[in-house]
Amino acid sequence: MMEADLIVQTQSGDRKAFEGIVRTYSHRVYRAAYLFLRNVDDASDIVQEVFIRAYKHIATFDTSRPLYPWLHRITRNLCINKVKNMNSNNVSLPETEVPGSFIDPESALLKQEEADAVLAAVRRLPDHFREIIELKHFQECSYAEIAEILDIPTGTVMSRLYNARMKLREKLSREEV
Repeated sequence: MMEADLIVQTQSGDRKAFEGIVRTYSHRVYRAAYLFLRNVDDASDIVQEVFIRAYKHIATFDTSRPLYPWLHRITRNLCINKVKNMNSNNVSLPETEVPGSFIDPESALLKQEEADAVLAAVRRLPDHFREIIELKHFQECSYAEIAEILDIPTGTVMSRLYNARMKLREKLSREEV
């Protein structure tokens, strides 16, 4: 079913249609919240709150627009409020493992160190660069979605992403020396 159809059906009171929206977008909303908060429990709480708010306000949503940027703005605003209330967001990322896989300890350590270095460098980027890197590479948003989320032209998305990547590369190369 098309996104616009789900939205229209939800606006008409169809809860099953809204469940389809939740199934479609809950993973992306969670990823956005987790990248912002860096805490599994807080991110899960935010996901629930995002969809509660979305359901309450879906009647005013313009079906000619894509849904994810709207959900992302709700997520972002809730995360900002959460951080303000917590006065801290310095929680380390948990290690991830793929069940049933085996990587020798030395390789795993090197990969984890590389990943930690990249994440640390991304966190040290100015906010406008960090946010665009996270949207493109961690949340896998398209250029159009990023433009909608940040309310900037697609060309600006591409140039800012290019500049962010160059800044990130610069930070990483300085750390290796």
